[in-house]
Amino acid sequence: MGKIIAVASQKGGVGKTTTTINLGVSLAIFNKKVLIIDLDPQGSIAETFHLGPYEIEYGLFEVFKDKIPLADAIVDIGLENYEIVASNIQNEEDEVELYTFAFNLKLLRDVLKPYKEIYDYILLDCPPNLGTLTMNGLVASDSVIIPVQCEYYSLKSLGKFLQSIRNIARKYNPALKIEGILITLFDKRLKKSKEIAEELKRSFKNLVFDIKIPRNARVAEAPAHGKPVALLDINSPGAIAYLELAEYLIGK
Repeated sequence: MGKIIAVASQKGGVGKTTTTINLGVSLAIFNKKVLIIDLDPQGSIAETFHLGPYEIEYGLFEVFKDKIPLADAIVDIGLENYEIVASNIQNEEDEVELYTFAFNLKLLRDVLKPYKEIYDYILLDCPPNLGTLTMNGLVASDSVIIPVQCEYYSLKSLGKFLQSIRNIARKYNPALKIEGILITLFDKRLKKSKEIAEELKRSFKNLVFDIKIPRNARVAEAPAHGKPVALLDINSPGAIAYLELAEYLIGK
């Protein structure tokens, strides 16, 4: 039986999509079968692999709106053990419709249920908000990873976001666990980054992963090459950190 993990944060720019893509490929390197689903209407998952919305016949939009089988929306991008479902939003009207269909908070859970028998890990890249698409992701998931950047505003809002997740879990998905808080874009040269990382650990204790994702040029460059960082430079600090995170999750 596979595991569904939502990657969620109320803040944008914290490495949510980057984490989904690179954790996914790291799990695939360890011979785990992985499906990545883009719940964010911005469509960054497909863009990372240089796929435009008009190059994808079906995506999450058609799964929610037209009830097409998820299998028809799965895109083989040529990587072993690694497939994606794009959001496939082409205009503002599509985005509004997608959020509207997502008012059925159990829709994604019901869609994904049979696929837990096929994939070892299904990773959900959620939008940077607590709207209906993120709630669908949390209701469908077994656990959630929360990327957090080492800055004051991330620290300030994290406690509130955790409480929101717990409220959603209590009402709609009692089995939902917090997999962990993942520190991203970490710059060990900056005193402030170290201080905030220490404060996160003091405040949230074992919820914070010991593994930190460093601020790394190769991670930032990888989307321009249309590939995850491990396939661009597996020896880079960013690739190594995501591989360590994947190994930890598999061992756990």
